[in-house]
Amino acid sequence: MSRWIAAVLLLGLALVLSFAQDTPKDPPMRFPFAGSKSQLPFDVVEIDGKKAWRIVGRGNVKIEELIAGYTTATGKRVSFDARAAEYGRASVPYIGPDDAMLIPHAELGDFVSELLEGADLTLVGHSTDKARVVRMDDATGYARVVEPADLANLPDTEWVTLTFVDLQSDARNFRNLFGHFSKSRTYLMSDDNALTATGRVAQLREVEKLLRKLESGNTGSNGMQVRSYELGTAKPADAARTLNELFDEGSSSVQMLADGYTVNTQVKRRINATPVPGTNKLLVRASVADHDLVQSAINAMK
Repeated sequence: MSRWIAAVLLLGLALVLSFAQDTPKDPPMRFPFAGSKSQLPFDVVEIDGKKAWRIVGRGNVKIEELIAGYTTATGKRVSFDARAAEYGRASVPYIGPDDAMLIPHAELGDFVSELLEGADLTLVGHSTDKARVVRMDDATGYARVVEPADLANLPDTEWVTLTFVDLQSDARNFRNLFGHFSKSRTYLMSDDNALTATGRVAQLREVEKLLRKLESGNTGSNGMQVRSYELGTAKPADAARTLNELFDEGSSSVQMLADGYTVNTQVKRRINATPVPGTNKLLVRASVADHDLVQSAINAMK
């Protein structure tokens, strides 16, 4: 009898061990492929036949569920890069008004990217059929190249690279001027009269507006332009003084007084030459015709 009892106990122990081995401790990330369902805390509605989200109140949503819901609503293929994958089971907060807020189909990518930013992640490529979840610091490496004219039709949070060419001024001056955009992870590179910018579309639109405004200011209604000149071995302060004196135009007038007269002399400055701090360059504001003379004078000073 005792042998039967021992056999039953051994069989039960074997079944328990087998069940423990078959039960995974950490199930893999699930996406809405093969019929699995995403669990979003948002209402899914339709506007003009396209899926949209209705956001009410506030709470948290798991990143893997957020991406699952996004790819279900849009049909886009979404992947995680290696550094972003470890955050898949993390959560990010969302905030909506108590009386609800609708996120239309066309803005789902922007909304998802904005939420991901709470975990230092972002969505790259969501203006195409394939998107990728990456760390914010890695996003510029995945940005696609576009033309400046494309900015108007791209989502605000999309990451792109573009180049502004044929600038009237030295692009390196603009790069220094726009340095504060680096805080929004917008990166600028320059080469003579070309400025290359990488970042999110919303920030690049602001860069373009400032750039165009400054460029339009370089050529006034009187035909004046601002250009940058390399000085070679000449000293910037000496070159600026020489140029300003060279192009000064004097005029005189006679003023009659009770006991005689006085001669008034006025100097009109045709150009304005200013050294660029920390460089061996001059910025010169002059007419198109005078710029040719300025270049000749600088060549003579080198």
